[in-house]
Amino acid sequence: MSQNKSEGRQQGLGEIVGGIASDVQDLVRGEIALARAELDQKLQRAIVAAIWLIGGAFVGFAGLVVVLQGVAALLALAIGTWAALLIVGAVIVIVGAVLSRSGLAMLSLKALTPERTAANLQKDAHMVKEHS
Repeated sequence: MSQNKSEGRQQGLGEIVGGIASDVQDLVRGEIALARAELDQKLQRAIVAAIWLIGGAFVGFAGLVVVLQGVAALLALAIGTWAALLIVGAVIVIVGAVLSRSGLAMLSLKALTPERTAANLQKDAHMVKEHS
């Protein structure tokens, strides 16, 4: 009869260890899935930021072309046409700078960090330490 109890305890302990191993596997799989989803979201955000950055660069380049045309018109005529070209060119350069700066801000390392995954991993590590 005492063998029966020790076998039951061993079987119960084996089931517990097996359950813990299964739970750890599920936890790791869940964390990997969360990290993958979060990184996908961050990657899409980086792509949008890159598009804004490239768009801002193109707009800035177009503004530079117009400013240079204004300088050329200034040298050629010294009358109203050059002033109009310089004003338009300056506005386009400012718009391009704002777009580029917005794109750069979206590409910061802080914006690309998988914060939820890191927080969950810290919680999981703390929980494992408490239970071991």
